[in-house]
Amino acid sequence: MKHKTLRCTAETAALLLTVAMLAFLIAGLHQHDPDRVLSTLNTGWYQLTDGVRREIALPVTLPAEPGQTLTLYNDTLTARDAGKLLSARGVEYGIEIRAGETLLYRYEDNAFPKNTQMKGRLWADAELPDNIGGQTLSLTFTQLSNRTGRFDAPLLGSVRSITGHHIQTSLFSLVMMLAMVILAVLALLIFCYMSSCGIRECRFLDVAVFLLLCSLWCLTDSALYQIYGRDTAAGSVVSFYAFMLMSIPMVHFVRNTISGRRRLVPDICIALFCANALAQGAAYRLFDIRFIDMLPLTHLLLAAGVAAMLTVLLRSYREQPSQQLRLRIAAFAALGVFGVAALVLYGLLHIYWYDAIFQFGVLLFIILLFRELLGQATEDMRFHMEHRISHQMQREDRMTGLPNRRAFEEYMERIRTGEVGCRDAVLTYIRLEGLNERNDRFGLQAGDEAVIAAARCVADFCRACEDGGESVSCFRTGGNEFALIRPEPRANSGQLHRQFSAIVARYNRTCAPRARITMTYGFSRLCDEDGKSRSISAWKAEADAYLKRNETRLGGDTEGQPIYII
Repeated sequence: MKHKTLRCTAETAALLLTVAMLAFLIAGLHQHDPDRVLSTLNTGWYQLTDGVRREIALPVTLPAEPGQTLTLYNDTLTARDAGKLLSARGVEYGIEIRAGETLLYRYEDNAFPKNTQMKGRLWADAELPDNIGGQTLSLTFTQLSNRTGRFDAPLLGSVRSITGHHIQTSLFSLVMMLAMVILAVLALLIFCYMSSCGIRECRFLDVAVFLLLCSLWCLTDSALYQIYGRDTAAGSVVSFYAFMLMSIPMVHFVRNTISGRRRLVPDICIALFCANALAQGAAYRLFDIRFIDMLPLTHLLLAAGVAAMLTVLLRSYREQPSQQLRLRIAAFAALGVFGVAALVLYGLLHIYWYDAIFQFGVLLFIILLFRELLGQATEDMRFHMEHRISHQMQREDRMTGLPNRRAFEEYMERIRTGEVGCRDAVLTYIRLEGLNERNDRFGLQAGDEAVIAAARCVADFCRACEDGGESVSCFRTGGNEFALIRPEPRANSGQLHRQFSAIVARYNRTCAPRARITMTYGFSRLCDEDGKSRSISAWKAEADAYLKRNETRLGGDTEGQPIYII
């Protein structure tokens, strides 16, 4: 129940954070600020053909031969438009923006050239000069490759309004990136929480790494980054590497899902993805082969990887059908469908918003996986807690709440193997005297009350020692027997034992006369006088021998001497 509540809380928090961020973005984009008014420059355009002026209203589709240069003119700008920003589409057509003879904008490839699809998402932003009034604005397209070209109306407005418009057009991708980051953080938190509970569910880590790589790819591949980024060439390289490597965590996810010889298929896929990234990097650096020219190879590997993972999961499902495998198959099938759709838009139709289709497919893919993972994680946590409680109950004395003899022997074994990490320790055996006589005279309930009282005194003593900086572990090792272990003892044992006798005496002063208890104990050190460690059996035997020979009066200060408490 506790972990079900935790899952619901995490899901609700993620949803509320997403909605709040979305509302913040929308509110920021729709502020009614006069400085952010946009206008669309769709009228006043014309084209000169053999000296003949032809009026044009944008958007428009015009015939164009490959290699032809096409120019559109506009004379409607005035002095009030000075300093405004003109934002036009057509970077994929090699757009140039001029005011009269002054060149305001020309797209030039940086160290990382882009293909037509990447350029199609960009805006050409040019600041109009102060003397724009009376000048002719011209848009020249120099890289026409089709027989027709579609030309959209440019936008005119302040820098803030144009920037706000660009953010609006990229809002879907921003929301997708935000959702990916939130889900990645949630997956990391769940992974860390389960690891702290002793459950290592690496598939949450796979999901987190996948989402972080996806969000990095979405960011560096976005039009906003390409327009406003400081080093877009380096960002494009990062984008390509993130795209090439982001499938590896999900292939590893499948590897952690299946078993047996089928793990060989994910291993081969991971090796191919890594080899592809290394080979493309080497080809780019050594032979100056562009990443965009090698991109079809990455697309082919991604399609083959999704198909291979689907095949492996389907075969596993046929052997052992389960709801979990069905959801994973549905998730990879959805990713494959949206991936193919994005490839069709990118490679065949040359549509620049192919990335939005793929981003939505990735998000749907993760949501399907998350649903199954959260359900399985809840079951794993429930089983772990039940096992932990069972394990604890097997090592706990139900009457007193102290660790029992099994826990005592396990702790002694940890000391023997060095797991505790102590060079010396003091073992004290404690016996509650007169338990059988008390049972015979007053009944078993009175005996049980005496045992509980003795255990309470032992626990109070342990807490007092811990408050004083002395580590003490206490156990009930038998019906009327207890044991204390002090690793790396600091305080003098006689002083601590007098403190224990004071606790027992305080109890005897406050209880009924027939409920008073008498306790005897003897102790022994793990190391002998020469500083050499005894065997565990010899250590326990010496403490037991001193307990049986306990005839010394209360308050002995010498290590290894027995003490009798009344």
